[in-house]
Amino acid sequence: MVIAVPTAVVFIRYPFAAILIWLLVAPFVEVTPTYTIRYIYWLIHRVTIPLALAMTIISSGINRDKHRLPPLGRAELAAVAFLALAVTWTLLEGFAIAAKLVHFYDRLLIPFLTYLLIQFIAPQDKDLKRLMPVLWIICVAECVIGIMSWYVPQWLPQEWLYLQGERTTGTFDEPAIYTSILMFCMLLLLHYGIHHRSNTLRLILLLTFGLGAGGIFLSFSRGSWLAGLLVGLALLALYPKTMLRLYAGIFLFVIILSASTGLLTRYSSWASIRLEDKGTADARFSELHASLRMIQARPFFGWGYENFDRYDYQFLSAKDQAFLGYEEDTSHHTYLTIMAELGLVGLFLSVYPYFWWLSLTLKIRHRMPGEGFWSWHLLILLWLAILFCIVVSNFIDMRFFPFGLTLPWLSLGLIANIVRAYLQPGDIGMAAWITRVIYSGSSTD
Repeated sequence: MVIAVPTAVVFIRYPFAAILIWLLVAPFVEVTPTYTIRYIYWLIHRVTIPLALAMTIISSGINRDKHRLPPLGRAELAAVAFLALAVTWTLLEGFAIAAKLVHFYDRLLIPFLTYLLIQFIAPQDKDLKRLMPVLWIICVAECVIGIMSWYVPQWLPQEWLYLQGERTTGTFDEPAIYTSILMFCMLLLLHYGIHHRSNTLRLILLLTFGLGAGGIFLSFSRGSWLAGLLVGLALLALYPKTMLRLYAGIFLFVIILSASTGLLTRYSSWASIRLEDKGTADARFSELHASLRMIQARPFFGWGYENFDRYDYQFLSAKDQAFLGYEEDTSHHTYLTIMAELGLVGLFLSVYPYFWWLSLTLKIRHRMPGEGFWSWHLLILLWLAILFCIVVSNFIDMRFFPFGLTLPWLSLGLIANIVRAYLQPGDIGMAAWITRVIYSGSSTD
């Protein structure tokens, strides 16, 4: 209550501060070992973004001539329909309504509000550059904490050591979330460094990229390795000379470190074990079979929001049930969970915004500058950050991790904000009555 008024004033004057605060604090309070940390999580994840969005809308209403909000388009309407479908299922079913609505708020609504906030405040070149120190702090801190979890775990909170000695999770309890935030930071820092005039800063950011790559390797997450390989190849095509030198430098450093300490042999052996581990694969295939049977039984609207764990057991064969004791009873696949719970309709509505903005990205690609920080390359890197999240989401059930669900929507919001600046009349066709209902007197999107 004490900080509510000054915070509201800050958000009115500079609403992008909400994004900076959320990114800087949220990774370190996602896992909440104490009531105090839990309260901080509530303030950062549950209050910061909605408060900033409310202040932005109020400010726009007062100063309509100076700050007109962009009209909602097809992507936003699809997202709203997806949210409505999840809430409708929850209310009609009447099972664990309170808990499901809390999860809905944390895992679905906040990510969408983050996306809306970025579009409403329309951050520019200078705002994204202010984001860079925050990303550097996050990347370095997560990597250092990850290394500490292997060598001095006693210095870290127990809640950050969920898979200590097996995988690296940083301040999270899931390697894929750890690697997703690392990749988001690495990509934007790499882009900033390549286009910065200072050779010293460029070297620091390239070294930070290498540190983050090491963190992704030490996650020992096969999904993250695959996603990292795809992004690495894309970067090689985008910045061939820079990335060849960087990859060569990383390789040389690893060889020298291994020769002097023997670390490469140790970690290579463990990586080989992870790649050949069939136990987790068998357990996940069991849930895969259950997911497909659930989708087949109710293909259009599914079994209800957050109902996968409630119904999946009855769709497991006797052979599949033999592996249930090996891992948690979950699908380990984000998109199969969406289809099982909300059907093909839910899946379509959830992914439509990504395809919509991808199609518009391709339309405006020749209108953007080819060089510089605010350029076509920035858009590509933001899409690569989303690609990484999509790939790892095929190996885990992202629904349990609010930060992991918010991160791609944040990236999509940045993409949408950049793309809007280069759209021309005729790029988007939208019924005029929709925009009149949403924003009285606004022009057609």
